[in-house]
Amino acid sequence: MIAQGAELRAPVARRTHTLVVGSGAGGAVVAHALATAGVETVVAEEGGWFRARDMSQRDDEMLPALYRGRAQQLTRDGMINVLQGSCFGGSTVINSADCEPTPEPVYEHWRRHHGLALDAAELRESQARVESMLGVVPIDATQVNRNNGLLLEGARRLGWKTQVFAHNRAGCTGSGYCLIGCAYDAKQGAHLNYLPRAVEAGADVYTDVRIERVVPRGGGGFLASGAVVSRGARSARLPFEVQAERAVLAAGAVHSPAILDASGVGRGLPALGRNVSLQPQMSVAALFPESVDVVAWRGIPQSAYCTEFDDHTAEHGLGGFRFEGISGGMSQVASGLGGFGAAHKETMARARHGALALLLVPDAPSGSLRWTRGERGFAPRIDYRMREEWVARLRRGLRAAAQAYFAAGAREVRFGSEVFEPLRGEAELDRALAFPIRTGVTHFLSAHVQGSCRMGADPRGSVVDLDHQVHGVPGLYVVDASVFPTSASAHTMIPVMTFADRAVRRMLARSAG
Repeated sequence: MIAQGAELRAPVARRTHTLVVGSGAGGAVVAHALATAGVETVVAEEGGWFRARDMSQRDDEMLPALYRGRAQQLTRDGMINVLQGSCFGGSTVINSADCEPTPEPVYEHWRRHHGLALDAAELRESQARVESMLGVVPIDATQVNRNNGLLLEGARRLGWKTQVFAHNRAGCTGSGYCLIGCAYDAKQGAHLNYLPRAVEAGADVYTDVRIERVVPRGGGGFLASGAVVSRGARSARLPFEVQAERAVLAAGAVHSPAILDASGVGRGLPALGRNVSLQPQMSVAALFPESVDVVAWRGIPQSAYCTEFDDHTAEHGLGGFRFEGISGGMSQVASGLGGFGAAHKETMARARHGALALLLVPDAPSGSLRWTRGERGFAPRIDYRMREEWVARLRRGLRAAAQAYFAAGAREVRFGSEVFEPLRGEAELDRALAFPIRTGVTHFLSAHVQGSCRMGADPRGSVVDLDHQVHGVPGLYVVDASVFPTSASAHTMIPVMTFADRAVRRMLARSAG
């Protein structure tokens, strides 16, 4: 059963064995495995259920519908836009469909420096099951659009290593609207596989339902409370309550810790809401001569990347930097090309000849979260500090990305700032090393929030144990990107789903035992 909030006319009170909060990459995998094993399962999702026929390909309609905070969830200083999906299927509905696993050196880093006894064979098996369900295949060379192809061309002329992503699309039409939901059901997110199969196996899914507290009961189990919310405004309409023997939080790295905090179970866990990685990304835009017809907004938005400067080691985890082709609908292209006022109008007249990329610089955990709670749920305060070492890597990355574009024939390269003058040739590359980072004049994106419920053996420095169970609260689990001790990967869908598959199989084994 899938029950949408608008269909509910009276307060809801349910009993179930397992409550899963959130239907994205983590929650969908858990719900599917539990339901398939015959476990009575209820899923609560704050966002709405949108099908292909609902995907209007209009940014003004789909961004508010599919994203947390109408795609305007900012860090406290306003510098980083923290993007998260919030709908049936979560971020698997609005991501760029890139399927990149956690590199083995990162797992080894977690083993050595965070005490995680991760079995390599177990992880490989979980990853294989996930990739099979999603239908992961390499992107064919014929599907690499001109926008991504120019990045490959420039990097290869410099002798730099490049790659093409694997993805979970089938029958892609190349419309370019991946980031606001696929109107053709080509992108095989959790809304098209894990969740429907969970429902077929007996799981009940409620959309437009926000869980705000999950409180342990004296006699065992949990009482979860929240509200049926109005779609759009997300204001509370009706009370919603579930009594469950087990609860699994998969609400994302911003809101899973918020629920723990509001439930009072975070006391004695000083790491709750801390050790946050945002992995900020900076836009890079290149303008080419009129003879180069890019049309960045058509084709697979993100298919190619440069790996020359990746630095993944067991000692440090993810490091270095990489730049990746990116595009989207016209408004997203317009934002990426940058400029203001008359300058922006002039740039848009040349939009067909503009290419876009994102510079991704993996970070060490350096953020924290706090929350207030109101009529529309949790309002997060995301504090984030950019370390000097990270800033230095960012600037080197900007220089390298610009160098690749100039090698491909670009005439001008600009970054995510309205005050930094564009680079107009290779002779100006070193200006990137002085790129200013200041509130109000520099803007970043983050699509990979991680770390706020860090996994570890010691409750003094972590929130969940190696089985994803909250320290000191048997039966309460967290299964999303918040559990990663450091940044897991450049793209987090496969890492989250791999960990979720591992976690739910351990839950089932524990129950069987």
